[in-house]
Amino acid sequence: MAGPIDSSGDIEVFCHTDAHSASQGSSFFGSITPGDWVHLVFNPDEGTSPPYRLKITSPSGSVLLDQTVRDLPTREPQSPEPISFVVSTTGSYRIEIREANGRQTGVATLRVG
Repeated sequence: MAGPIDSSGDIEVFCHTDAHSASQGSSFFGSITPGDWVHLVFNPDEGTSPPYRLKITSPSGSVLLDQTVRDLPTREPQSPEPISFVVSTTGSYRIEIREANGRQTGVATLRVG
């Protein structure tokens, strides 16, 4: 069974509906429905460096989150907590992560519903 997220690029994006599972590194292949919390962790290629720009866009095209992230939540010890948000509607959410001062990027599509 395929997971609810497709990720491509230099910085891979993972999502979970449980923050503990996200930080422990287990894979999530279930479905996501409106009202669920989604927790994001990242797997950057070697050579990426902070800060990063994170942008999350809803299925309607409105920007849910557009911020600078100092350190990416990864599955490593001492990593920040996963980035969390609530999905409010069905459709495809777009997640973009990029180095603020570099070329490394990652794009993911999160399918809800």
